Amino acid sequence: MPALKVYVLVIISLLVSGYVPTLSSGSSTTAQAALANALRWLDVNQNPDGSYSSTPQYYQHWAAAAAYALWLNSSSSPEASRAYSWVASQMDNSSSGTWYEADIPGAILYSLAASENLGLMHNSSDYTALRNFQQSNGGFAGFAEPPTYAPVASVVDTSMALWGLIHAKAVNASSQEDAARYLFSLQNTTDGSFALTSNTVYNKLESLAPDPISLTALTLVVLKDASYAPRDSRISLGLDYLEKAVSASFKSSVDPSNSTGHVYAASLAAIAFNDYGRNPDALASISFIIAKQNADGGFRDESRGSTGSNALDTAWAAIALQLVPPGPEFGAYLPQLVIFGTIAGIAALAVIVGVVVYFVRRNKTQTPVSL
Repeated sequence: MPALKVYVLVIISLLVSGYVPTLSSGSSTTAQAALANALRWLDVNQNPDGSYSSTPQYYQHWAAAAAYALWLNSSSSPEASRAYSWVASQMDNSSSGTWYEADIPGAILYSLAASENLGLMHNSSDYTALRNFQQSNGGFAGFAEPPTYAPVASVVDTSMALWGLIHAKAVNASSQEDAARYLFSLQNTTDGSFALTSNTVYNKLESLAPDPISLTALTLVVLKDASYAPRDSRISLGLDYLEKAVSASFKSSVDPSNSTGHVYAASLAAIAFNDYGRNPDALASISFIIAKQNADGGFRDESRGSTGSNALDTAWAAIALQLVPPGPEFGAYLPQLVIFGTIAGIAALAVIVGVVVYFVRRNKTQTPVSL
């Protein structure tokens, strides 16, 4: 019995001291390793001029995302510097292929502004050119909608353009409000998701948001920077939609056979959750991202037509891994309620054992001694 008493005291002392065996720094180490491998992929696969892909004139947004991911890790990164110099030159060149739609220059402008590299652009007309994409309905044009394939306003073009202009401090309050009003006009008031246009729910060829989850996450992130808060019922409804998506789609950490491969959507969702303070959902998204890393260190969203890792998905995964603070190992896999339930269970067990010990000893002292 003395040994049992010591055991009980050890359990109680561990609980009092705050030691919880299930909470470790394992996930932080895993996230750091995933980030290091992703950044290494971006280093290795960068072209000498700072661009990405064998046809970089069509992938300026890849370089913009990669530059920001590399810059977040080190503001003095030579790879980031090369990428930023290249995308800035693309913005200054009206015939570079950047200016066919609003989302690409918007993505570049956001990356340059967020990294304090706006000075690399030499043409002030770049801001005016992007603002000129805004339509009378408040949205920014770019998506070629069938059957006419004439450019129309879309959530992707509007979100990216507004994001870049906000961070560059190059949009007035009226234009910002009009753009936000347009975005909210395309929100599904039943489930909280956002559609691409009034006629198209989503289009998998829209690389900056090829599915409803990424469309919604991107829009929510931009609206946060436009000063919309979680207390806004439209924002909370959108976050609830993303939360359901985490449960339904980002399951690889629990069951790899029962999950999608939308790693780009998970990256944007992680950032959105983090921005609005929904940390458990952010960590669940990060866990999914890590589980989807390719053997070469890069990432690929399953919506892409090409195979293998690419700079866009790899960069946004790396960005999410850097913007979302690491959590405890089990925090990324289990709701906090389960953790507290585990602690409570251990405490209850200790109390039960203590009561048993007490009654056993009491019975011993009260039992008559036979002569």
